[in-house]
Amino acid sequence: MIKHLIRQEKFGGYWLVRNEGIAIELNHADYQFLSMLGLIYNTNSEDSELRWHVAIEEFTNQKLLSHMHQHGIDDIRSWSSVRHVPSNVALETLPDDVVIAPKRIYFEITRCCNLACQSCFNNSHFKLSNELTIEEILNVNQQAYELGVFEIRYTGGECTTVPGFADIVADARKKGIYISIGTNGVYSDEQIEWLPNCGIDWFVISLDGDRQRNDSIRGKGTFAKVINTLKVFSKYKNIRTRLNMVVAKHNMKSIETVASIAGEYGVSSLNLIPLRPYGRSLKKMTKEMFVQNDFYAFIREVNRLRKLFPEVVFSTTIDLLDPDATTSHDLIVQKKNTCAAGVEACVIGPKGHVYGCSYSPASFPDSADEEGKRIFIAGNIRENDLQTIWHDNSRWSVFRDLGQYKNSKCHSCSHYTVRCSGSCQIMAWNQLKHREAAERSKRNIGDFFDPYCFVDLLDEKDKMSDMSAPCGGAGMDGF
Repeated sequence: MIKHLIRQEKFGGYWLVRNEGIAIELNHADYQFLSMLGLIYNTNSEDSELRWHVAIEEFTNQKLLSHMHQHGIDDIRSWSSVRHVPSNVALETLPDDVVIAPKRIYFEITRCCNLACQSCFNNSHFKLSNELTIEEILNVNQQAYELGVFEIRYTGGECTTVPGFADIVADARKKGIYISIGTNGVYSDEQIEWLPNCGIDWFVISLDGDRQRNDSIRGKGTFAKVINTLKVFSKYKNIRTRLNMVVAKHNMKSIETVASIAGEYGVSSLNLIPLRPYGRSLKKMTKEMFVQNDFYAFIREVNRLRKLFPEVVFSTTIDLLDPDATTSHDLIVQKKNTCAAGVEACVIGPKGHVYGCSYSPASFPDSADEEGKRIFIAGNIRENDLQTIWHDNSRWSVFRDLGQYKNSKCHSCSHYTVRCSGSCQIMAWNQLKHREAAERSKRNIGDFFDPYCFVDLLDEKDKMSDMSAPCGGAGMDGF
């Protein structure tokens, strides 16, 4: 079974430790070293073991050698579990600042869902016409394997409702792909028996607050169902879980309840997703969306809870107060200069469309927003293979041409690439479409920035602190 994947990149490569779902970045020297070890192993000659030990002795990067020992691949016999994926195209022809293939595919294999949540970003409930067949889904698995994709996150809709889902997971597992699912966690007794043992590595489960607040959005009884799922899954040490919580004014006070649940059931991380004006929420919940001051208060609350629940990793967007000073708490995508969409990851929709993010107009292929679909849809796997779509920069301009599509205010911000990956192009598109009449001077996506960004409030606070300090000093907040 494949437990490790070494993949070539323009800058060097990555090493995926499959059982832990973590991607380790490699510089050129580190990648070449691991590539050489792979060649020695595959040569299988009488002196292979001697050549292996000489290579190990001569290599100077002790940190990498330590990682190899820690993860059990410092012996030649262990390399039967290591797969190497070199680039099959000339590196100089590949786009800059974009990985050679998606690290993660968010694969929406259906829109069918056993729930109809008010905050659903893609209106899931009923199956779409002409969704991908099982054969087409398995073909995507095969393409992902050939490209060296690290992770497939099956989602929907509710992916576990798809007939043959167990076979889809088994196929990806056999190929050594790290498997996660985005799920509502509301399962039948039959599902709760087979899901923990079917080969899924990571369950990303939705829970939107305490019982009253969650059930008012996701449906009566869903809170109890999710708690039961977490209780069952907590007994399986091989399963990783995360909670996704869509956060807005109506449930911000119950984040602590969800964090407490995460701690109680061994959930490794809590991902807090600010309510966005997409899908069903656009019709039902826009009044609950944060404004700038609300979002600032939300981030302060996140940092308060980090101290109360140190065992839980909290992640969210525009996390300008994050003490870890990182653009990503994710173990696979890094979000160095922008979010992962179209740069490190992609979405494949239930009709085969390929796009950067599920929140974009690309999620609604039957909508009347032709301009939005033209900008955000990169292609369709029924027409082109994934590698062709991914390597064509012109299809991904909205996510890769940051000079045009990322707001100029981000580029000069001290938090950009340190704690924040910058303004969301999709939120900017939403503003462009709905506020154009009020702001006629703004005509492009790059003219707008995320309305949740509160950096101006931080700047104003700093100014007030400076004014109140003796002799222009730091003020009370500076001590």
